[in-house]
Amino acid sequence: MSINGALQIGQSAILASQAAIQVAGNNMANAATPGYNRQVARLSPSRPEFIGRGGFIGTGVQLARIQRTVDTALQGRARSAISDQNSAEVDQRFLNAIETIRNELTDQDLSSRLSAFFNSFSELANNPTDEAVRTVVIQQGSGLATAVRELRIEHTKVRTEIDRALGATIRTVDGLLDQVADVNRQIVETEQGGTGGDANALRDQRDILIDEISQFIPVSCIEQANGAIDVLVNSIPVVLGGESRGIVLRTEASGNGTALSLRVEADGTTLNPDGGQIGALFRQRADTVDPAIEDLDTLARELAFQVNRVHSQGQGLRGFSSVTGLNAVRDPTANLAADAAEIPFDIRNGSFELHVTNQSTGERTTVLIAVDPATTSLNALSATIAAAFPSGTGSSSVTADGALRIDASNGYQVSFSEDSSGMLAALGINSFFGGSDATDLAINQALVDDPRLLAAGQGHIPGSNTGALAIAGLEDVGVESLAGRSLRGFWQSVTTDLAVRTEAANTKAESSMLVRENLESQIQATSGVSIDEESINMLAYQRQFQAAARYIATIDETLQTLLSIV
Repeated sequence: MSINGALQIGQSAILASQAAIQVAGNNMANAATPGYNRQVARLSPSRPEFIGRGGFIGTGVQLARIQRTVDTALQGRARSAISDQNSAEVDQRFLNAIETIRNELTDQDLSSRLSAFFNSFSELANNPTDEAVRTVVIQQGSGLATAVRELRIEHTKVRTEIDRALGATIRTVDGLLDQVADVNRQIVETEQGGTGGDANALRDQRDILIDEISQFIPVSCIEQANGAIDVLVNSIPVVLGGESRGIVLRTEASGNGTALSLRVEADGTTLNPDGGQIGALFRQRADTVDPAIEDLDTLARELAFQVNRVHSQGQGLRGFSSVTGLNAVRDPTANLAADAAEIPFDIRNGSFELHVTNQSTGERTTVLIAVDPATTSLNALSATIAAAFPSGTGSSSVTADGALRIDASNGYQVSFSEDSSGMLAALGINSFFGGSDATDLAINQALVDDPRLLAAGQGHIPGSNTGALAIAGLEDVGVESLAGRSLRGFWQSVTTDLAVRTEAANTKAESSMLVRENLESQIQATSGVSIDEESINMLAYQRQFQAAARYIATIDETLQTLLSIV
């Protein structure tokens, strides 16, 4: 080997040692930097030199690459755990929110208000002619209706909160995808620009972005040969190399509300994430909040109809001089069973009795009104009722907003009974409640103005409490449309189901946090910086540097000796 070759060996050792020391120092400097992956200087022998029959002789050492210590499989599991934990926390948050709003197991919950309402009718049955007790019943009904409406508003606020959160998180993720695409371009430019090395800092930056995206939506990554990665959601690409395809929230009208969907902005492909904050927000909207609102609407609708069905066939302490239905018909010319009528309750083929009573003599005329919803419109029904009145005793009409109005005249009053069709309750004639769901459930204002109209009796029997007893019994009577459950039983059932799901969500949130922490500990053991280990590495590279310097000094001394001989 030539003197120059020997010096080159020493030089390579010094340069490699300096680089390795710098890598160790950089690791120590970034020991507390979030997202930093420990780097390792990979040294390899330089290409040996052929020296003839003696074979090959080494030419020193070279820095092969500076490599990040990353376990990609473990990294993928950790990202899944991040998505699962954030998903579980969103589930926990909104399930607890609905449970808190309902506030069951307290004195002010809806179950207690239902019991108080039906109990007030039991009290009325004991004193059916007492106006003070009648007023208490009306107050209990008004308080129940107000509580239902307020619950509906609070449930809707939760859904609005979810919608706002979806919009904000999707915009955030869309911005992060743009950043990933930008970093992809930088990595390709750096690593393909002739340096032959890895852009480790940029790769760490990209990993941080992907980890952040995983909080919102579960993703998978495929690295390309040029160093860029493709980001996919359920096998649908959202980032292809240096291009972000973007995501966007699509809002569409659906029934009485709106339907939300997540789409790829580039081509409109629907994404259905099953985890992360976004997946959990969609799930909570569809599986918790919307059903909770529907349950409340169902309770309000059945409460109104079942109570009105009994009340509309009963009589108070006086009849009506004029009564207007609380539920309007959208198209009075359409058959009552037609969709165009938009009647929220079912009307069956049957009949009801219309009673016309002379206030001065007490003489009462009873007329049977037949109802066939398949062939009868509101206008036709009104005409039939008008024709049934004895001459000069009353009339019937349809108001401008589609409500049935029945008027008595010339000292007569009207009352109703024996309704087998459910028409009176469906149209809100002589009803206790108005409204068809939790948004508009309200007490009949006519009862508030005159408690004597509260129908506690039936059969036109003075002092009768039959109607009050029948309504009081509705608390525990099975309802066909509620799968045989009573009104109170239905509400307790859906509330219990919510409580079970909430407890499961609390447990899952705790367990998912432990899984994520465990995986993060494994990542830290693999990719984290150990100060002690780096200190040892630095000492080893320092000794290597010192040995190389001593080697060069030895070669120099040898050269000086040779020169002195010459």
